[in-house]
Amino acid sequence: MSDTLGAAVIGLGMMGERHAQLWAELPRTRLVAVYDIVPERAQAVADAHGCLAASSLDEALAADGVDIVSVCTDDQSHLQPCLAAADAGKHVLVEKPLAITTADCDAIIAACERADVKLMTGHVCRFDPRYVACHDAVAAGEVGDVVQVFARRNNILASGLRIGPRTSVAYFLGVHEIDLICWITGARVTRVHAEGTSKALASIGADDSILSLIRLEGDAVGCIETCWIIPEGSANSLDARLEVVGTEGRVAARVGGEPFEAASASRSSRPDIVYWTEVHGRVAGALRDQLEHFADCVLDDTEPIVTPAQARHAVQVAEAIHHSLDTGAPVDL
Repeated sequence: MSDTLGAAVIGLGMMGERHAQLWAELPRTRLVAVYDIVPERAQAVADAHGCLAASSLDEALAADGVDIVSVCTDDQSHLQPCLAAADAGKHVLVEKPLAITTADCDAIIAACERADVKLMTGHVCRFDPRYVACHDAVAAGEVGDVVQVFARRNNILASGLRIGPRTSVAYFLGVHEIDLICWITGARVTRVHAEGTSKALASIGADDSILSLIRLEGDAVGCIETCWIIPEGSANSLDARLEVVGTEGRVAARVGGEPFEAASASRSSRPDIVYWTEVHGRVAGALRDQLEHFADCVLDDTEPIVTPAQARHAVQVAEAIHHSLDTGAPVDL
């Protein structure tokens, strides 16, 4: 392998376009090909970065010099491109969640193991310094024995209307909180009891909000709050919080009340400056750090910070949340 990696991006929504830009900019990678089911979208991204606009998934994977593949398709469409990329011997970075069933997760993990390629799920919050600080404090024993955890991730109504027909708030938002809770506490979820309601999104058959009570290994308890109908006029489009209380201390992070605010005559906003921003013409932030980490793992043959087993567990918990919603009863994992 050379000292730089060629990348292909499959699926060119907002995240796919960002992956494409970063692979084109990072010092150890180059963008080789992009593919989307909308040909015009692929061509526009290819023209912007001087790469191949593939007419099919197979053409993108077969493009000369592709070593790694970003799978950025809708949540329910990860299986086929991940399997195809692994079968083609490419390392796979797939946007969260790994899949929307544990059966699909198992198939993707097995395919990557057979092909001996790296697999990482894009749980980008692991690269947010606020959550990293929480993790490091808990790992250092600063909170003592974990007693309770609270996690919130609420988004604006436009997200629910746009994404609700294709996935659920538990998968789109909740897997972030599930992964963070498990990573920060070092414990897996052992029981889930969820309640949901649908009013604003009833016409598209989606839950407005899901609240999940959880129990963790070590007998800690927690609550996960996920909602995607907060008002469009909110100063920030995301309201996310995490708190860990232990026998000896507490750590907490808040995301959404960003330290930069812009205001006009009609509204104020607090745009994200942590996950995706530009500093003197260079893209910076958690997403860049995540992609750079994966490229380094491939080039240096080290293990990604998000393991396949951890990504699978987040999906397993989201599955259990929906099973609890369907039955009205707690679900043991």
